Formats: sequence, structure tokens, C-alpha cells
Amino acid sequence: MDEKIQWARQEDVPLTWVHQGKEFSHRLITKKQNGSSFSFHITTYMPNFDVMVEGNGINEVVLYCLHGWSRQIVEATGEERIFKPGDAMYLPKTYRYRHIIGEAGLVVAVCANPSKEHGDM
Repeated sequence: MDEKIQWARQEDVPLTWVHQGKEFSHRLITKKQNGSSFSFHITTYMPNFDVMVEGNGINEVVLYCLHGWSRQIVEATGEERIFKPGDAMYLPKTYRYRHIIGEAGLVVAVCANPSKEHGDM
């Protein structure tokens, strides 16, 4: 990692559409951009979006809810959670769950290791 302090703003980095018109992410800190071994993103979901989410077998991910809420249902176990502001969630490299976004949409802070880059899903 570069040995200097760095800053980033959403307005200054490319927007990455994860699901066109429904989910987008700003990769604020990345390996290519900042030399970091992990990446930090702000991801925004539109209201009432219902999607299956799967791990890619590469990245460990932590989600932290900033605004809005969602219902999450783990496919393998049927476990169900409401994800709301102040909640954090750890996702191993392999997972699968149904993600149902509430009527207010959802904004989450995301940390991924190894780093996801601009344009990576």
C-alpha cells in the first residue's frame, strides 16, 4: 500500500452498475486506484428490488447498512433477517441469499478483500 494518506469522494470515482437501473456502486478505495489490499464502496439499491445474491468464490465481503432496509433470506437454511441501519453482515467467499430491498431503498458501505475495482461486479 502507498505510504500516504488518501481521500476519495463518490463524485470523483466512476459509478459501477451492478444491476442496471436497480443497484450501483462507487468503488471509493481500490487496489488499482489507491494501492489498498481491500476495497471500500458505497452501494445503493433502488426501492423494492428483489434479487438473488451469490458469492464469487474470490472475495470476502462485509456490508454495513447506512440507510433504508432489506430482508435477506439464506437459501441453504431459510434463515431470514431484516438488515437495517447499524447492522453489519459478513459474507464468506461462497454464499447465496435472496435480497429484498424495502420501500425506502438501501445504502450500504461495503468492504471487499481482495479489492474489487471499478466495473467489477
